[in-house]
Amino acid sequence: MSKQMVPENWMNERTVPWSRHQLVVTRHKEDERVSSSPYAMFDSKNPVVDFSKFYEDNEDIVDKDLVFWLTMGLHHIPRTEDLPLTATTGTKLSFSLVPFNYFPECPSMGSSDATRMQLLNANDSTQGVKIENYGKEESSCALPIPSYSQQVEKNPDTALECSGFLGLL
Repeated sequence: MSKQMVPENWMNERTVPWSRHQLVVTRHKEDERVSSSPYAMFDSKNPVVDFSKFYEDNEDIVDKDLVFWLTMGLHHIPRTEDLPLTATTGTKLSFSLVPFNYFPECPSMGSSDATRMQLLNANDSTQGVKIENYGKEESSCALPIPSYSQQVEKNPDTALECSGFLGLL
């Protein structure tokens, strides 16, 4: 996570109020899809998307669908090895949300699903493997993925800005 280095409301800082916070948690709202806009730079006094309005209402978030607005970034100190491009290795950013002491033990311990794979010949892996499912039949529980056309027909805003500005190009 990165910390905002620019003072609040200084010059064009109002166009990026999301950068004031490293993490903001709000209730999910359909009309709050993005925290900024590519058009923000054109009007810093009245930004197209004002992220600070997302959390100013101070709504209760207990037992509600939540959105985590996470600001991630890094401060890059250029070095000669970066030239001619600054997108170098070691600049990966990630975020993990994992439980801490939520379960008394690893939840997989209670799983009745188990698969064991063993080489048929330990000296020659090309001979294949033996798979033991311990009586469980193979099944799949993947959700059907709608086609792009089906997604756009259901929600045209995924491709077009037709029901008001959503901050997408």
